[in-house]
Amino acid sequence: MDLKIKKKIEKLTDALLTTRKNAKPEILEELDSENANRFKMMITNHIIPFIKDASMLIGRSGCSLNYYSNELAVIRDPKKRIFIQILFYPYGHSKITLGVNAPFLQFAFSPAKDNIKITTKLSIKSDEPRFKIDEIEIDEFSQKKIDGYILDFLKNEMES
Repeated sequence: MDLKIKKKIEKLTDALLTTRKNAKPEILEELDSENANRFKMMITNHIIPFIKDASMLIGRSGCSLNYYSNELAVIRDPKKRIFIQILFYPYGHSKITLGVNAPFLQFAFSPAKDNIKITTKLSIKSDEPRFKIDEIEIDEFSQKKIDGYILDFLKNEMES
């Protein structure tokens, strides 16, 4: 890196650190709502174990599942959504080569709307858009419904 650019970046960083140090302390983290906690618990206690078990089962066919979630991250913005994305890797496609183009099923809880949006992308093609499957209230979100959405997703992917 050019020495002049490096010095400028260091100066910017020092200024930012000084500003933070001199700022009066404020509480950045909002307490999660009861529904946000309920959604996080559903991810941790049901969806993730379900995905791990299902991935072992479909592994016999050369396919696999993975997930990406922010349920354990500290959400500093109370309006930021909490989500879990279930990624499907078909036979012949590795996680490395498929990358972000993997078909997926996503459950996203919006604290601002207090509901869950379920979206999917069924094609490996990168230009294929995602589409909304459903939008439900948190009270309608149950293990039985989750299992149904995941099973439908797997059926669509494994039969295509």
